[in-house]
Amino acid sequence: MKKVIFNQAGNPQDVLEIKETDIPEVGAGQVRIKVKAASVNPADGLFIQGYYGIKPKFPESPVGLEGAGEIDAIGTGIGDGIQISKGMRVAFSTIGSWAEYVVVPANAVLPVPEELSWEQGAQLFVNPFTALAMLDEVNLQKGDWLLLTAGFSALNKMVIRIAKERGIKTICTVRREEQVEPLLKLGAEAVINTEKDAVSERVNALTEGKGAQACFESIGGKISEEVLNSMGQNGKMMVYGVLSGQPFQVNGGLMIFKELSIKGFWLSEWMKNAGITTIAKLGKELHKLAKEDALHIEYGETFPLEKAADAVDFSNKAGKSGKAVIVCN
Repeated sequence: MKKVIFNQAGNPQDVLEIKETDIPEVGAGQVRIKVKAASVNPADGLFIQGYYGIKPKFPESPVGLEGAGEIDAIGTGIGDGIQISKGMRVAFSTIGSWAEYVVVPANAVLPVPEELSWEQGAQLFVNPFTALAMLDEVNLQKGDWLLLTAGFSALNKMVIRIAKERGIKTICTVRREEQVEPLLKLGAEAVINTEKDAVSERVNALTEGKGAQACFESIGGKISEEVLNSMGQNGKMMVYGVLSGQPFQVNGGLMIFKELSIKGFWLSEWMKNAGITTIAKLGKELHKLAKEDALHIEYGETFPLEKAADAVDFSNKAGKSGKAVIVCN
């Protein structure tokens, strides 16, 4: 079988390569999946460059964080409570998804509805779970305001749709005027072009001076500081990315007198600590949303395993309409 590996951190075009290896054996409590498609997330590029929270293990570090495919083999010792079968369409998350076969724990797969293509199913884990988990963390009520930076991202498009179903109003920030109308059509209450307008002034006007009850922030730098100024009393800011690579300053007085909270969110750690009941609950909701096409999963371009570096380059393009997806034939 083929899989994508790298032997040193660096530019994907310089370090990624294809390795021919044996198909992995399935162990007790595991399933083997014949991968049909694997998504390319911003975290993948960081991982390859050595900047991610999980560090690659050399030599021959695998790469890729999520994908989808058919169960090819089932190990022993799997309890009756886990409903799986050979040929079942599933999504999964593991380091090494950019490969023709992977082995994962049997209790860590998610059924992919027949209504979804493989390209969509390959995105059914990281972003949807992140969206649902962060929404649960901030616990917004109907009529509350949620501010989303990098509003045109695949993740935030999901958040907009889920929030709208729950009666939560979303305000998005973007840097391109052509991204405004599509987000409004998707269900955002308002979209702020940060190249034209001040975030805090627009948010203040939209919320009648109350500010946003929560924010999902993924950029860092100056925009993070503007977002903090846009928060209302007891506002919660979830930081799950730093696309700009820039740190931001925190106004201590603002934090004190508005009683604001800032919390980092990393899905890998959340999955470890959330507990089986919480994960199963969100997984059930996620499957229902996917089946109803409520997540509206999009993808941009597809690439074969041999073009994985090009897929990473595409994922870094500004203004792309969907994720790059690596397709395994």
